[in-house]
Amino acid sequence: MNTPTDDSLDDRLRKSDPAGRGVKVPPAQRSHSPRNASNPLRDWWLTTSRRARRSLVGGVGVTAAALVVVAGTLSPANGPLIVLADSPNPQPAAAGSAAVSDSKMVMMPYVQYQYVAGGNLSTSSGRGHVYRLQLVGTPESVLGNAASYFGVSGAPQKSQYFDPNWPTYVVGPEDGTSPSVTVSWTGTGSWWYSNPAAYPEQACLNEHRVGKGKDFYVECTEYEPAITGLNPNESDTRRLASEFFRAMGVSFDEADITVMVDEWSSFASIAIKVAGQPTAIEWSISWSGNGEISWAQGNSVSIVDAGEFGTVSDAAAVDRLADWRWFGSGPTNYQGGMRLMKSSVDAGFGVSEGDVAPGDTSESTDPAEPATDPTAEPTSEPTEAPAPVDTAEPEPTDTAAPAVEPSDSPTAEPTEPEIPVQTITIDKAESTLLLVWDASGDAWLVPGVALTGADSWWQTVITLVDGVIELPPASEPIPVD
Repeated sequence: MNTPTDDSLDDRLRKSDPAGRGVKVPPAQRSHSPRNASNPLRDWWLTTSRRARRSLVGGVGVTAAALVVVAGTLSPANGPLIVLADSPNPQPAAAGSAAVSDSKMVMMPYVQYQYVAGGNLSTSSGRGHVYRLQLVGTPESVLGNAASYFGVSGAPQKSQYFDPNWPTYVVGPEDGTSPSVTVSWTGTGSWWYSNPAAYPEQACLNEHRVGKGKDFYVECTEYEPAITGLNPNESDTRRLASEFFRAMGVSFDEADITVMVDEWSSFASIAIKVAGQPTAIEWSISWSGNGEISWAQGNSVSIVDAGEFGTVSDAAAVDRLADWRWFGSGPTNYQGGMRLMKSSVDAGFGVSEGDVAPGDTSESTDPAEPATDPTAEPTSEPTEAPAPVDTAEPEPTDTAAPAVEPSDSPTAEPTEPEIPVQTITIDKAESTLLLVWDASGDAWLVPGVALTGADSWWQTVITLVDGVIELPPASEPIPVD
């Protein structure tokens, strides 16, 4: 996912505001009046007690302490239980057109990591449960219930981005002009509510003409201040998010809600737990700085126990870190992925502009600044005249290229640049459940382990013994210029 820049955020803020520029009231101070037809979103989170009586059906809800249906077991001798997808994060065919066409190819890394198991890691194998995620309801029923909850009008229909391998449906417009709800009917059946009124247009206070003639354009140099600080505070965010989760049928402990608040937004999420362990399947809701709900997200799956299988030891799992095919998505506290470490070679790696690299005690100077004071009065002391320049024409020389003597030695073939190797010792391991996708677009939760070390980041690895899952073909690295 691309991180939005300040410019892209400004573009979103300059979109039209369906609610107008009325006086904004913080959520905690708003009345508990029913929804208003002219502004269906303004008070929805304060009326969840009424909506709870309109309990959602058709698969919109799933409990955080998930109800698990037990299925029969399968041994590796019967063949693989799961055939993994070529990519750990499957994408629709349309999205893949911008990427490398051959999914079996990966970019050659700039640094190669060599992982070594620390002496304190367990060498004992074990057993763990595999869970199949089963879609509940239909895309139409999930969308219909979610759209009714958020007050989005319209009938469910195929998205303009619909692909048979990534079936996507929507209620509402897809051009960002008014609220909409979208569902991807694969994997966890995740749905997404989006509200453009959370980012109203900012009027331009000062314009500046740039360029001349027909090529000129007008640039806004000052916008009206963005509306911020009206989003719920931390306690209100936790309370309002709890009301939302309960109304959607999610069972949870309020202490497990993750909350993040600043003047620009408020965010809350809860991870679905299976067998007491948090997973990467989450429900989330967020408010923008103007107090409107900007988006909300949920799932529509049930958890089916597919059986218990053997697992490799933590120490053996370290050997799988070098192969991306053993990766699985862990809960939020193990995400953050491949955050870059400070390079042991370049002391200035990661140093921002204006900072001083470690070990560099020199002060930063502006190369454009003159060495003398330009405002000083000129002195009357004479300056030395420049030395005369010799303008004599140079003697003609023979410019013919020297003859090259033939050689019997073969021409050396160009060699690939050597990739530096960095050794990382893994000395901490924590068991977890990992979300993986199979080749058919279905999602599973499988036993895994989160690994880290003093000079590393959390990385998650599937620990099922060989034979339970079938890995995709190995990738061939592409050299990087």
